[in-house]
Amino acid sequence: MTALPALATEFSSPAESQLDYLSATAGASSGATVKVDKNIQTMGSPAKSDVSLEWDASPDLPETGGYLLYYGNASGKYLDPIDVGSNTSHTINSLSTKLNWYFAVKAYDGDGNFSDYSNEVVKEALFVKTSTSGSTASTAMTFTYDPLVLEEYFGQESEPATTRGSEGGLAGGRIVAGTGPWPSEGGWIKTLTDDYFHDHWSRLDWPHYNQARGESRLARGDIDGDGKDEIIVGMGAIAGDELAPAGYFQVLDDNYQHLFWGQVDWDAYNEGNGETWPACGDIDGDGRDEILIGLGRGGMGIIEVFKVSENQLVHHSWMASTWSEYNLAHGEVRPSSGGDFDGDGRDDVVIGLATVEDDPEIPGGNFEILSSYGAHLSWGKVGWADYNQLNGETRPAIGDLDGDGNHEIVIGLGHGANGALEIQALDENGTLTNKTWLEIPWWQEYNELSGETRPALGNLDNDPSDELVVALGQGGGGWLHLFDDAESGYNQYLSLQLWPHEYNLNCGESWVIIQHGGDH
Repeated sequence: MTALPALATEFSSPAESQLDYLSATAGASSGATVKVDKNIQTMGSPAKSDVSLEWDASPDLPETGGYLLYYGNASGKYLDPIDVGSNTSHTINSLSTKLNWYFAVKAYDGDGNFSDYSNEVVKEALFVKTSTSGSTASTAMTFTYDPLVLEEYFGQESEPATTRGSEGGLAGGRIVAGTGPWPSEGGWIKTLTDDYFHDHWSRLDWPHYNQARGESRLARGDIDGDGKDEIIVGMGAIAGDELAPAGYFQVLDDNYQHLFWGQVDWDAYNEGNGETWPACGDIDGDGRDEILIGLGRGGMGIIEVFKVSENQLVHHSWMASTWSEYNLAHGEVRPSSGGDFDGDGRDDVVIGLATVEDDPEIPGGNFEILSSYGAHLSWGKVGWADYNQLNGETRPAIGDLDGDGNHEIVIGLGHGANGALEIQALDENGTLTNKTWLEIPWWQEYNELSGETRPALGNLDNDPSDELVVALGQGGGGWLHLFDDAESGYNQYLSLQLWPHEYNLNCGESWVIIQHGGDH
């Protein structure tokens, strides 16, 4: 995907059934009617439906002309059109009944000219599945190792304790973690010293969001070229909230002070979902990282790229997953960057995918590698068939775990993963192959109840190889698990618990990064 359709394009009200477009190429105006079949076809699967559309022909359409039919599950955001030739009706098969579907038509002539879009019509979702999931925290779990809660400091934003841990510290990166959803108390970010003691608290500068959800999804990258990682904070969706998250993300400087607010440049998405999945990578090879914002459900697999220019955060480019079926069925993408897989000196992008209810074949454990330009490079797949059929979502992270200058991909897994994560790498033929499997240690209750794993990579000890930190999902008790590099056999050498007891018991999920060059 090289460009996103212009977001400023205006459409007629979806409530209108009349398509009144002026054909600049066919030389005439024409009324057209789109008829949406309201009879849901339940044969095979109640989650799928066929949609039939009709429109009046343009009276002056040349023999070499025809029509393009556009459709998608967000207003004004369409997949590649269907060329129906000179036909004035078409049926699109097997569309999900759980999503709204939007349709529009363009006319074209034999010289490659196109009319404007018609007005847009919508087929509304038949039903919306309501989540009934709650906390999976084990109330029977007794925590005996709780060194980093330091509840006396919680709720007090502070400057980094730059002198603490200076003796005996590892002088590498430092761990920074954000909370999961925490209504009324959320938005917190916790920084540890080099030797893994509490350093300080920071908080998102948006009280409304902190009160309503407060989830802090973290990424890190040197976006200003000073050799120190800034922190990007993405936000989770809030059902029924018109103000948040609205496509926003916050950028903190390497000293955890506010730098920028950014917002996805797609109004319809921001109004409908608006959650943001951040990542960073130097995709244009200028020595400074760009910010990549993956969109959530309904985002059509799209990533918006931002960069800092003249001390301003500006739009850079768009890219998207090339899996159209997934983009329509769900469309959430969790990008990761920071590794050059095609040898062009620019960071490429690995896209993780979300689970799709009622369709075990999507995403099926797949993840996609895009070039720095957004072109498809390769598909990867989790090497666990049972998990792929049960859930199949993927959460990739990129790093050099063996110090050979080539990057590995660590794939975190979702619910039902039993605490597992897989490490893959490209072989000499450019094929992704398994290097090893890892598992969260000693907590079988969590692994059986949820088992979700959220990896992050970075250099904690200033040697040539990256280490691995794994945060846990819902019910994870606020624990992080640290694994050493490949030379050590990925030895799991430390477990840390981060948050106040009440949060750990009732939610306990975390997002984690390893920040380099921050304010130590």
